[in-house]
Amino acid sequence: VGLEYEDYRLREEEMMENIFQLDELDEMPSFSPPHHTKTIDKKLVFEETGARNLAIWHGEVEPGGGAEMHVHTEMEQVFYILDGEAVFKLGEEEYSLGKGHLVFVPQHLPHQITAVGDTRLKVLIVMSPPPYSMEAWKKLKV
Repeated sequence: VGLEYEDYRLREEEMMENIFQLDELDEMPSFSPPHHTKTIDKKLVFEETGARNLAIWHGEVEPGGGAEMHVHTEMEQVFYILDGEAVFKLGEEEYSLGKGHLVFVPQHLPHQITAVGDTRLKVLIVMSPPPYSMEAWKKLKV
């Protein structure tokens, strides 16, 4: 079903509010999720921006920080490393990864992320379904 021109123009204006430049991240509110250390996340795409089936966050992790080993029973995640280095533990396997690596974490797979090296780890995190509240994080199995 197509949109009428005026409806399309209104939708196009709304979409502009959903376009980000990563160099504008400093102006956005930040938070640290439960079971994470030395981690600052910023929500880019989430319920308030109109997303219903996924969320995208930007995360920065100081060396030595990261996420404890945990499992999401109702969520899949994708991590894309923008900068820095990390050790990802997926189940019993451990991987040293860096800029340009993409990691898919299916439901029920225990995983842990630790920033290593001398610089901050910067990642984009895609989650589906999205955690609409921090209550979803409290359901983690650590």
